[in-house]
Amino acid sequence: MLTFLFPIVFTAAFVFLLVQAFRMMTLGFSTNGSYSSSKRHDRTGLLTTHPEILDQNGDITSEDLLVVKFPEIGESEVAPA
Repeated sequence: MLTFLFPIVFTAAFVFLLVQAFRMMTLGFSTNGSYSSSKRHDRTGLLTTHPEILDQNGDITSEDLLVVKFPEIGESEVAPA
């Protein structure tokens, strides 16, 4: 019984995953590699702003933001004088 059922379950799972893979690829190809703002939707319907860049009043801060740069392989970490 199990030897008869295994190939059927395996084939069904394979076909399902193959169909899902093609669906995901067609979604990727339909964007043509460009991310336009018209296709990008937020789950709230509003543009999401990270709370780290807001001040006490809820406005976007004008302060310089901290930037972290990771050195490439082979580059030394020499701090500017």
